[in-house]
Order: sequence, then C-alpha cells, then structure tokens
Amino acid sequence: MQVTIKAETLRLRVANRIRLSSEIQDVFTTTVAELRSFLGSDRVKIYKFHPDQSGQVVAESVDSNKLPSLLGLNFPADDIPPEARELFIKSRVRSIVNVDTQQIGRIPLSEDLEDEETSSQQNYHRPVDPCHVEYLTAMGVKSSLVVPIMHHDQLWGLLVSHHTESRSIPESELEVVQMVSDQLSLAIAQSTLLTQASEKAKREATIKRIATLLHSLPTIEYQSALAETIATLGGSGGRLCIKNQPVMESFADCLQLDSEYIKVYAYGKQPVIPQQAKYKLIEQYSVWQERYKSGKYNIWAISDVYKIPGLRNLQVAFRPTKIRSMLMIPLHYRQELLGYLSIFRDEVETKILWAGEFDSDGRQLYPRQSFEVWQESKAAQAWEWNIDEVELARELGQQFAFAIHENEQFQQIRMFVTNARTQVQQDTTKLEQSTKKQQALSEVIAKIRDSLDIETIFKTTSQEVCQLLQAERVSVYRFNSDWGGEFVGDFEVANPEWSHLSKLGVNTVWNDTYLQETQGGRYRHNQTFAVDDIYQTEFTPCHIDILEQFHIKAFAIAPIFVGQKLWGLLAAYQHSAPRYWDSSDIKFLTQIAAQLGVALQQVELLAKTQQQAADLRKVLDDLQATGQQKQFLIKVVEKMRKSLTFTGYDHDLEERP
Repeated sequence: MQVTIKAETLRLRVANRIRLSSEIQDVFTTTVAELRSFLGSDRVKIYKFHPDQSGQVVAESVDSNKLPSLLGLNFPADDIPPEARELFIKSRVRSIVNVDTQQIGRIPLSEDLEDEETSSQQNYHRPVDPCHVEYLTAMGVKSSLVVPIMHHDQLWGLLVSHHTESRSIPESELEVVQMVSDQLSLAIAQSTLLTQASEKAKREATIKRIATLLHSLPTIEYQSALAETIATLGGSGGRLCIKNQPVMESFADCLQLDSEYIKVYAYGKQPVIPQQAKYKLIEQYSVWQERYKSGKYNIWAISDVYKIPGLRNLQVAFRPTKIRSMLMIPLHYRQELLGYLSIFRDEVETKILWAGEFDSDGRQLYPRQSFEVWQESKAAQAWEWNIDEVELARELGQQFAFAIHENEQFQQIRMFVTNARTQVQQDTTKLEQSTKKQQALSEVIAKIRDSLDIETIFKTTSQEVCQLLQAERVSVYRFNSDWGGEFVGDFEVANPEWSHLSKLGVNTVWNDTYLQETQGGRYRHNQTFAVDDIYQTEFTPCHIDILEQFHIKAFAIAPIFVGQKLWGLLAAYQHSAPRYWDSSDIKFLTQIAAQLGVALQQVELLAKTQQQAADLRKVLDDLQATGQQKQFLIKVVEKMRKSLTFTGYDHDLEERP
C-alpha cells in the first residue's frame, strides 16, 4: 500500500513537471532525481542514442560518494550491441542484471512473442555475458535496471538505475520505472512537437524577413538578404551569382560569355581564385553545368569539398581558406536557371567527452577497464548539412529565384518604359528641330524676297544654319570658272567656342584638284556629302593633313546651284569631335543651299534687269531727238511686260513719261 502511494505520488510529480515545464532538460533532471529517491538506488540516468548509435548521458542523479558522475559523457555504439537494441525495440524488453549472481533477466513489456528464436532470446533469467559483468564491475555497479524509452516506435534512449550493491527489483518497482519511462516518452513527444512548432515559426519568420529584403522593389537588397541567409544556415560566407542586367541571353550563356555579364554579391569568407586560373568566378567552372544539365535543379549539399572528384579544379581556390563544406543552391523559375546561391562552412574542431578511452575507428574488442573522462579531439573536420538545413535552403532559394525573376521583369518593363519615353522625347525633339528648321527655311525665303543684299542673306543664313544644326562652323565655298574656288570669308560663321580659330579662307583661292578635274565632282550631280568621322573614311593622308590643319573632325556639304549651274558649296563643320549627321540635317542643309541658289539667281536677274533699264533710258534719250519716243516706248513697254518678272519694275517703267 505504501509503495502504491509513493508510486502514485511519483507519477503525479513527473506528470506535473512535464505539464509545467517547457524545457525537456528540466523534466529529465527532475525525473531522475525523483526516481532515484523512490528506488533508493545510487544512480539514475537518462541515456540518449545518437544517429550513429553511440549515446550520451543527458540527465543523471547520483550519489557522488559511491559512484562517479557520467553526466555529459558519451559511450560508443558497441557498448550496447545491435541485438540488444533490437530487443528493446521489438518487445520493449526491460533488462535487470545482478552482478553477484551473474544473472540477467529480460522481461518483455508484451508477452506476445513472435517466434521461438525470439522466445529463446527473451528467457526471463539466464547467465549474463562475462563481458557485461566486467563492464558493470569496472563501472562500480552490482545491480542494474534498464528500461527503453521509445519515441514514435523508435528507440530514443534508456532509463537506467545503478546500485553499488546487489538488490532485487520487485515487480512493483519495475512497473514504476516503466511508468516513468512512458511519461518520459510523452514528454519527449510533447517537447518534439513544441520544438518543431518553434523551429517552424522561426523558419517562417526568417523566410519572411529575407523575403521582405528580396521583394523591396525597385531596389532589391540582395546583399542584406545574402548576409541574413548565411547567418541563418550557419555559414561562414556565401555568394549570390546572377545576371548583371536583364539581357536576352540565358544565365548559363552569360557565364560562358564573360564575367562582365555576371553580378556577384559576396559576404564573409570566399574561395580565392588564382590569377592564372582559366575563369574568374567559381560559378563558371563546368562542374555546375554538368550537375544541372538535366534540368533537375536540386540542392547539392557538399559536406567536404575535397572529397568530390568533380571539384578537383576548384579545390585550389579553397585551400587558402578554412572552407570545407558548401551548399550549392541553383536558383530557377519555371525550369529557367537564374543564378547560383552558395553557402560556405569552415572546417571545425570537434571535442567529444567519452566515458573511458576507446578506438573510434574499430570495435571495442575488450571490456572497458575504466570510465574516466577521455576527451577525443579532431581538427579540420567537415560540418555536414542536415535535412532541415537543406529544406530551409530550398525554401530560401525559391524566395531568391522568385525575387530575381520579378526583378528581371520589373527591369525589363522599366527599360521598355524608359526607352519609350526616350523615343518620345527624341521624336518630340526631332519634330521641334524640324519645325525650327522649317521656320528658319521660311525666314530665309522671306529674307530673300525682302532683301537683295546677297552678303546679308548669306551671312544671316549661315548663322541660322550654324545654330539649328548645332554645328561649330558653317562656310560657303564659291567655284571659279576653272572649277577652282575659294571660301568666302564674309559668309562664314563659327560657334563662339571656335571663333578664335582663323577662318577657312578670307577670299583666298583654295583649289581642289579632284573638283577641278571632275568639274565639281559629285556636287555637279546635285549630291550631298557627309562625313561623321574623317578617320573612318578612305581619305588620303594628304587630305587628312589638310583637314587636321583646320581642326575638322566631321563635315556635311550641299551644292549651291544657280539655275542649272553649280555655283558653290554650303558646308557645316565639327571641330571638337566626330558627329553623326542625321538625314534631317542633310535635308535642311540641302534646302538652305537651294534657297541660296534662288537668291543668287534673283540677284543676277535683278542686275540684268537693271542693266536693261539703263540701256533703255539711253535709247529713249536718243529717240527724243527724232520724235519717235512715244511709239517706241509703247512697243518697249509691251515687250518689258512680257519679259520682266518683277511687277515693281513694270510699274516703274509705266510711270516714266
């Protein structure tokens, strides 16, 4: 009855601790203390298995006067043979060992045995293996009780009671220990769920935080997102490799073209590419293209870069560093590779506290003679990536990929809008310039009608052309009868920045043998000539020398015709640099040259008319003496009406007496 009350009290205390505590370690610590008090044993410990089947004492209550503490110490997998672990799993076997009697009792939780072999292995009592006796003796234990702790039908660990003296374990105590083990299983399940929920919340918060950085258009914070990702995955460095700008070429093509097409964001420790290396970027090496040529963009978790044959050409870049592990995350969107996200980890030094020295590279061939603390240290060890880290990396990679795709779309749209605006501005500017040119042309025509001063017309027109074409000099070249010629200095206009240079000619003869031999060359056929860059033509060195003397880098020339005769040339020059002559520039220059030809023709006609008028006055004076003036005058007036084009002169002649 008393035992039952104590057992119920223990159950309630353990259950209450599980309910109130959010930390599993607190539950473990309290439980072993409560259970040791109930059993009156010298040690109660909780032993947890590692994935490699080794284990560690994670909680302990011990009488330090009788037994040394094993808390935190690790035990090799060989200490608990595979067949023993199998029995713990299949039949929930509880093991009771009495060193003095050298008997072991294996009491299954379930009596439903599967076959005779299992039954023979699960005899309630049989002689204990001598090695097991020596093992417990070396530990200072005479009595041992071991109960499995299960989690999701897997062997999570062991609940162990040790005593330095032989003692029997009644069924009631065994049931209590089993009850505590079951409570611990519940606590572990509860803690696992809480841990998973907490880790999920942290993971989601991390993803959200990084996603916020990645989706902050128009300026995505790639560098900050990379740093956050590296810290989240426990890396020592990392890099994000994407296209430098939204171009039509694929990411893979950009890698092969040139590193200038690629943008790399780096943070933390980086591999060091030798100067003589074929490629400047680790992402340009073929190992990645070979890995992902099938289109399956799975994460490549590399635990040790020196154990991957395909990385042989890259290992030289890692040797100057402590980088040992690498996580290569291909960033893809709808089967299109957009870039690589790489996370690096340094090599680590591992220190493990073992319960007694042992050879980790081989099986324990002899029973342990001592359980004194032995520290195993290993330098330059690879730090492997676990499943949760790879899954988190996959989710973060999706965020990066979507952000990159979204940014490329945004940049393309912005580029389209910018180009459209630029085109509209250019078209508007061209339209405005065209309008100004047409206005200037109209003004030139009006001035020609209003003025017969050829010098004023040419000089004013040259100024208009220089301004509207934004040329740095405009000159007029006049042919002589032998097809030599001269630049008319009075007709030349220069931009203020270049006005300090001497004029191309001040009524000085400048003969061009080609123009003389061809009687005007291409210009006699009413053709224009435009040169954007004198050094990109097939001009002779002599021709280039002449142009250089006058600092001419580019020019455009249109012919000036008076009727059907080539009178001269209208030329626009650029001194400071080459320039592109637009078709509208050439058209405007041609129209102006044509109007100058009209002005010259009009002046010539006026001069001819004035000469005819002078000759007529002389004839009239002579006819006054013969009395035939009036009759002759009528005939002359009639003739002049038919030949003259200027009504003003017609009217003038009609008013003469």
